[in-house]
Amino acid sequence: MKEVKLYDVAPDVLDRMAHGGVFFTVQDKSGRCNTMNIGWGSLSCYWNGPVFIAPIRHNRYTYELLQNADSFTVSVPLDDGMKEALALVGTRHGNEVDKYALAHLTPLDALSVNGKVIGQCALHIECRIALTMPMDPEAMDPAVRERWYGDGDFHTLYFGQVVACYRTDIDD
Repeated sequence: MKEVKLYDVAPDVLDRMAHGGVFFTVQDKSGRCNTMNIGWGSLSCYWNGPVFIAPIRHNRYTYELLQNADSFTVSVPLDDGMKEALALVGTRHGNEVDKYALAHLTPLDALSVNGKVIGQCALHIECRIALTMPMDPEAMDPAVRERWYGDGDFHTLYFGQVVACYRTDIDD
């Protein structure tokens, strides 16, 4: 395992989000855990440090778990070998099926937060939730609102301060 800087791996994370997605995982304080595929997200700098911003729709089981969580993780496959697993976790509901078993994923304890990372991925980002911000439909460009939110299922943005970022395919 090797600690890496988020800014150094940002191109890899953004590329994976744009081409198949990454695993977003949350474990609530009661221990319920879910992973889903996200293709939308932001890497940025807030509060003098790296931040991952994850948009989560209200109809997702993950959103329910985030209501009682203080952290999340992002596990990034660095090749195309996880496309089927990403598709599965993006189309099934974690409160109905065991996504880990169906997708043959290994949840491992995160190093710095209460949660899990996906063992088959080489890059992991662990975040503490610093800000939760529901989208305001009235403040949104009408064309964006119509195209992406015609059904009224808006996102809430979760700003996660990065507390650990590491690769498991590289030794120190």
